[in-house]
Parts: sequence; structure tokens; C-alpha cells
Amino acid sequence: MEVAFEIAGGRPVLVLSRRLDDEAAARFNRQLILWVERLFNRGITDVAIELSGVSYVSSEILRSLLSMAKRVRARRGTLYILNPSPELEETFGVIGFREIFESYGGKFKQIDLASPPPERASGDTAQLDIIVGDRVVACQDGDTLGTEGSVAPELLVDLPGVAARPVVFQNEGAHWLATVPPDPGSVVRVDNQVIAPGQQAVLKGDHLIQIGELRVRAYVTLPEGANKDGEQINEQVQDVFSRTAEWIGRMKE
Repeated sequence: MEVAFEIAGGRPVLVLSRRLDDEAAARFNRQLILWVERLFNRGITDVAIELSGVSYVSSEILRSLLSMAKRVRARRGTLYILNPSPELEETFGVIGFREIFESYGGKFKQIDLASPPPERASGDTAQLDIIVGDRVVACQDGDTLGTEGSVAPELLVDLPGVAARPVVFQNEGAHWLATVPPDPGSVVRVDNQVIAPGQQAVLKGDHLIQIGELRVRAYVTLPEGANKDGEQINEQVQDVFSRTAEWIGRMKE
């Protein structure tokens, strides 16, 4: 079982993936209880769990979902199961879980967790947009991401593992850098690779940034005349000519 959080409709969503089997049941129950209590403490009574990446779910996990749906309903809220995978849809159909879940006050829903990347005209330098659920924030050089950052901090408050400013974005002209400060307070991953404190990741396209267990997208629109790697095409051509001339020169010696 893998656990992450994303933002949808301005609210956090618990995202689970892989197998929710009996071995994962104890951890699942802990995560679910902590998640629901955290939302209740923020005055949020509607709880959403995204299951598009789950390939198997055990009967014990299903019982936990039914119990939590009943508990959430008692607080006048709703427990939503979002985007169940085809494997889960088949399981739910065989055992009639959808009808049982809804009788406990739960609901099923299909949603898009993230907005599509923005369509921006290429400029003289690369442009960076941070996509937090359905919100797209155009970044400026020096913007920070975190609970006290300059990029949608109000959406990140109280999320597990998210520190004040664990990521700084820097515009390098042809691309952007995601820099992790020496004492970030959060584990930061870019495209599932951990970025160590004091290190940087180059952003040149569509990337997934994870702070603690929160996931957001970073999308870079490359400058005019750049290829997919962020390199200027005219510079590439000049480099090819230079290397060709050097090779011809060696052949004549």
C-alpha cells in the first residue's frame, strides 16, 4: 500500500495505490482514522478517498470503509470513494459493495484530481506553473512551496509532512530549478526521486513534486525556439557544425 495526498476542489484527498490486502489493513486503519480526525479538526466533514491505483482490496479493508462511512455520516458528512480502478469495480459488482456502502451513507464519484496543464505562449524564458488540484498558479522567480510559502499556502495547512518552505523555485531562463534548502523540514521528491537537502532538480516539462505525502504538479512551458530538453535549437545547430568542422579537421591531418 502506498499513501499520498492531493488537492481536489480546494480540499485534500487521501490517495491510495497498490494492494489493500490483509497485510496492509492495520496501516490502512491508522491512516484512515488519522486522516478523518485531521479533517474533522479543520471543520471538514466530507472525506474523499481516491482508489484509481488500487489493484486489490480485502474484506477487512471493506469493513473499515463501511464503519468509517457510518462514522462520517454521524457527523453529517459523506465518505466518498473516488475513481475506483477497473479491478475494484469488478469486485464491488460481484459482492454488491456499492449498494451496501451507499446504505451506510457513503457515495461513489468520478473526478479529475488535477487540472490539465495550461496552454501558454512561449516567451523569452521558461514559464513555471504549479498545479494544485484544480488551481493553477503561475510562479515567479524565488517563489516557495509549503504551508508558509508563496504558492497557495492556504491549501497546504495541516497536511502531514508539509513544512513551511521546503521548495524554492528559481528561473534559469531555459528551465527552472526546484531547490531544497539545507533544512527543509520535509522529504521532497521530484518524479519519485528524493532531492537531498541543499540539492536541486531541473524542471523542463511536466513533473510530479511530492512534499511529505502531498503531491502537486509542476509544468514548464519552454522558451521560444527551445527543444523538449530546454536547449535552444540554434545553439544545437551551431554545436553540430562545430563538432563536424572539428571532425573534418582531424581527418585532414
